[in-house]
Amino acid sequence: MNTLRRKVTGLGFAGLALLGLSGCFEGELSENEQSIMSDQPFAYVVRDYPDMGDTSSLNLRPPLDPRAPYAFNPGAKLMVRDRIALSSSERNILDRYFGGSGYDVKDLDVSADGERMVFAAHGPAGNASHSTWNIYEYTFASGEIRRIFADDDVANAGEDTNPTYTNEGRIIFSSSRQHGRGDWRLLDLREYLEDFNEPASLLHSVNRDGSNLAQITFGQFHDIEPGTMNDGHVVFIRFGRIYETLQDCTLENIDNPNFNTHPHGGGYGQGNGNGFPSGLEEPKEWTVEDKCGASLAGQVEGERVFVEDVLSMYRITPSGGNVHRYFGSLSEEFSDASFIHYMDPIPLDDGNLLTIMRHVYNPIYGGDVVKVNSANFFAVGKPVAESVIGEAEESMTPGLVNFYPSQVSPAGWYSAVAPYGDGTGRLLASWAQCLVTDSTITGACEGSSTVDNLGEPQYGIWMVDPAQNTRLPVVRGHQNALYTDVVIADRNELARPYTGNQHNLDLEENTALFHIRSVYDMDGADMAALYDGGIETRRDPSLTHPDDRSERFIRVLGKRSIPPLLEQAILSDPILNPAEGPQPPLGLTPLIGSGDRNLYDILSYAMVEPDGSAMVKVPADTSFTFEVVNKYGKRVDLIAAPDYNYNYLIQHPQSLLLENGEVLKCYGCHDPEVDIPHARTDVELASANPGAPAAAMPFPNANPMIIAQNWKDTMAEALVDSLSYLPTTWADDMRYEDFWSNPPDASLAFSNPYSGLTTPVPANDPSCLTNWTSNCKATINYVEHIQPIWNACRVDPNQNVVTSCQNCHRAAESKSCAAGVGGGGPGTGLMLGSGNASWDGRQLESYVELFKPDYYIRETTTGDWVEVDETNLDAECPDGIQGDMTVLPDPGVCFARRLMSARGAIASARFFSLFDNDPDDDEYQVETTGTEAIRQSHMGMLSRAELRLIAEWLDTGAHLFNDPDKFEFPVE
Repeated sequence: MNTLRRKVTGLGFAGLALLGLSGCFEGELSENEQSIMSDQPFAYVVRDYPDMGDTSSLNLRPPLDPRAPYAFNPGAKLMVRDRIALSSSERNILDRYFGGSGYDVKDLDVSADGERMVFAAHGPAGNASHSTWNIYEYTFASGEIRRIFADDDVANAGEDTNPTYTNEGRIIFSSSRQHGRGDWRLLDLREYLEDFNEPASLLHSVNRDGSNLAQITFGQFHDIEPGTMNDGHVVFIRFGRIYETLQDCTLENIDNPNFNTHPHGGGYGQGNGNGFPSGLEEPKEWTVEDKCGASLAGQVEGERVFVEDVLSMYRITPSGGNVHRYFGSLSEEFSDASFIHYMDPIPLDDGNLLTIMRHVYNPIYGGDVVKVNSANFFAVGKPVAESVIGEAEESMTPGLVNFYPSQVSPAGWYSAVAPYGDGTGRLLASWAQCLVTDSTITGACEGSSTVDNLGEPQYGIWMVDPAQNTRLPVVRGHQNALYTDVVIADRNELARPYTGNQHNLDLEENTALFHIRSVYDMDGADMAALYDGGIETRRDPSLTHPDDRSERFIRVLGKRSIPPLLEQAILSDPILNPAEGPQPPLGLTPLIGSGDRNLYDILSYAMVEPDGSAMVKVPADTSFTFEVVNKYGKRVDLIAAPDYNYNYLIQHPQSLLLENGEVLKCYGCHDPEVDIPHARTDVELASANPGAPAAAMPFPNANPMIIAQNWKDTMAEALVDSLSYLPTTWADDMRYEDFWSNPPDASLAFSNPYSGLTTPVPANDPSCLTNWTSNCKATINYVEHIQPIWNACRVDPNQNVVTSCQNCHRAAESKSCAAGVGGGGPGTGLMLGSGNASWDGRQLESYVELFKPDYYIRETTTGDWVEVDETNLDAECPDGIQGDMTVLPDPGVCFARRLMSARGAIASARFFSLFDNDPDDDEYQVETTGTEAIRQSHMGMLSRAELRLIAEWLDTGAHLFNDPDKFEFPVE
């Protein structure tokens, strides 16, 4: 962490009076009362100093540590005053509510209209009605206090902390209840922080009356201290960890340090004759020996693991959309400054953030008031543009605050802050002067003071005016008092509900839009440059034919989780998951089969233009992700060809959610290891796509009728402007048209609609079959939509006879096409019957058959693939067996061959090669004896619409059910 820029370098006051243990004040009150006063009420939390305790391990967190949101430190008081003035009286508002003392309270926030305050409180030990952290609301005018969750059972089902109001009037808070994973008291499916063995505290939203509770963040970390920005975004802190394996630690340098003294033998005194650093100047970087001293034992004997805590600021929309890192690095060079963290960032009117920055192991529990210049920086030292000047972190207080434990800080310390919000720039802050005691005399610290006679700090609440370099008292301090929260009940006239950027297209109702500048962009690098000449070559129709591009469509997927009650019921079902007995537990496979845990709907398609850009419509208020697919509807991230440079095109890992009419711009793809927040919608990032060469100009060698309105516009933007409509479809059709050739080639156009199916169409509503709207979606269930393809009667074009897939691939059951040909029977190698498996009645026969390995292969030294004797695998495969053909096969190993793979359609090349001529999956189809003959006997048997549907099903996880409402539990 770099040195803070000191915005305020001096301290202006009329005089200084040391008033013993009653407090220390600066300024003459009679002349400065107007500088302090505001008619707005304010509130604050005051408590006695908690003992820092033993901090000899990184897994032992001290009191008031933001990394420990569930910690209970009874004895705090919530005080309210009617106006900001030294003479105003204070009221303790919680003693009567809880029937006495012994409770804890924290995390204050005021509504945008200034009328209400929300906070977290934990009832006294033994209070059955308030036995956990809960969220409460206080109305300033009436003095009423009420709990958001009125029912005791609902309220105490989780540890609820860190509330904030959204500009829409809902409440966002952090909770261990993880509502999206069901009631953990029945079956605990929550995500945990492993090192602390505690459930992750994740963001939830709820109405003020306790209704419409929803979980909006997910993961194995704590999402804490949210605050709402004027534009409606919510900024919060995410606490996670990264791990470094150390190999050279010895017993001599594993010393179990105490972090609230001098970790690892000191190292402070950076050229400072008094033995302490100036603020954050030149913090000591940790050596390997230092890291060994703070390390934990690894799983392997002699191995040590160094743990680094990462607290970054993230941002999210109130409904849970577009969660992304907003400010902060994934990791920095570890040093003593790594223990200095942001506390409760407060959004400011200029788009930046105000925070208390303090060392979490400082027993004084204070730090400095710092403005984080998040509008112009990604992180310290990382401006959003080269033209940005200034610093990312800027002190807002008089003097120089020193941060580290057991330090002298002549400018004192700050423990809480709130902006007045009235345009004056004034702050209301809890401040303690640094005091030294010599015998019976107490005085202010000076630069020559040492820690040997450091006195107890005395916090009070002060008005700080950064513009005037003044600090004046508001609430008198006293010994052992610590103020941890301050809020002012001011009305925020700038707050507005979140809408995002709005598009100007005439789209269907309940529709939003996102714009990708180029799928060939990876963090500003042109990924097409390696094999394909770059984006400028790809976009030139005289140089690149459309069929030379695998990347043809963006497919939008509605993404949802398994309903928690259903997940708990499946895992607890005695038939599907018996605790004991001859049948093994099936886990969630009766629902999700071979796929991942997410359930998907197909929502829409949009063409990828030659430069890799796309304009895509999506249903509003719907959680979605997206992927790039080829002309056959197969996701292209797993193409194994050696000259294919786009294996980074994985499904977008984060869910997105847009408001009605919103447009979201993204630049391209992102490497998660690259330490730049890439999803910030308020920042222009570097783009690999050069865009239009000039305004009012066509693209080189492309259709001259398509004119870019602006310099650097993408082809997708230019096309929409030229057509005056958006050439994209909902899920009912996958349609391509050549707009860019000069002249356009009508023969390249194609359409692959669901109306080409003779089997059930996967529409969520029958009305969608005739009028597909933004409320429609395609939800593919294996039994309902894929099994009928195997059963359907059809004409075999190779023999001109009527048959079905199941007629030839069945066990003892009757043919699905009674009059058709087919030689299936008990000895059939592949069984596609509709019944349950004979070996396990809980499973569907055809589904299991499609994914089980039926033979094994290995590559010879001459490059040929041969089948392996599966009765002698140990001898045939001395280097082991991999579960499936991989993108980069390891030499010398055997591979299991399955007809289909839950990794996706392209990885299921063994199936698709029987029916299509898609070159993208060729690398996954290896030739063995009889392969070509099998292909010839199957080619043309399935229609384009059926193959598209099967590809969609495989790419969305090959689930048995994407619609959980269709799942039925077995009976004995």
